[in-house]
Parts: sequence; C-alpha cells; structure tokens
Amino acid sequence: MKKLFLIVAAMFAAVSFSACSDDDDNKNASIVGTWQITLDEGWETFNSSTPRHWSEPYPSDGYYYTYTFDGKGSCISNMYTNGREDEDSPIHYTYSISGNTLIMNEQSNDPIKYVYEIKKLTNSELILFIHEEEWFEAENRTGEYEQTETFKRL
Repeated sequence: MKKLFLIVAAMFAAVSFSACSDDDDNKNASIVGTWQITLDEGWETFNSSTPRHWSEPYPSDGYYYTYTFDGKGSCISNMYTNGREDEDSPIHYTYSISGNTLIMNEQSNDPIKYVYEIKKLTNSELILFIHEEEWFEAENRTGEYEQTETFKRL
C-alpha cells in the first residue's frame, strides 16, 4: 500500500508543479502540454580545455524540437526541420518532478537519464537548467557542461 501511495504521489507531483510567480495567472502553471525550444545557451569543456560557449536561438536554420508532457509521467520529443518531422522523431521519455527537479529517462536501447532544474515555469514559458560531468569512455576523455533551454508553450 505504501508503494502505491508513493507512485500516486509522484504522479500528482508531476501534474501539479507550481512555479513561484507574482503573476496570478501563473500560480498554477503546469508542465503538462507541448513546449517548443526558443533558446539554447551554455558551455562545455573536455579534458579541462577552454570552455566552448554557445547561445542558439530557435528555430535555427529551420530546425527546432518540442517536448510534450502528459499528466501521467510520459513525454515525447519531436524534432522538426523546415516544418517537417525528422526521421529520428519521436523520442519517448518517462518523467517525474519533485520540487523544482525534473527527471527525464529516455526510453531506448541505450537509455539516458537527464536531471534538470526547473528555473522557471509559467503558463507560457519553461526554462530548464542542467549541469553534468561525464566520462566518455570510447573517447577516453572527460567533459563538463551547463545548458539552459528556454521553451514557449504551443
């Protein structure tokens, strides 16, 4: 029974995340819905090299991607080029939210877990932040990066 309660509580948290905002319209903002990338900013280093910085507005050369979160812990990402869905689409995830932490688990043969900090969630804007340090075994190098992605609700 305790396990069932935790599952239900996790699903409720995923649907009911509220962002801190002074705007009354955004007090009950939810991640549920479709979000389109508008800006990707960050930096990365490999083997302690000089950081490479980027700031990429989207759509970029006709390319952009979306996340569609349902209220049941599933998310689908679609990539588009010049208005057409790419052949790599869709990518399926499960997700959960605890406080301001969003965890997305890619559902693939080689699953990847992403842990984001939700920097902002309103009825019209979602900002996700991630910081990771990685070891690339195949390339015998380490890497570190921070990335902030800004989305608009469709």
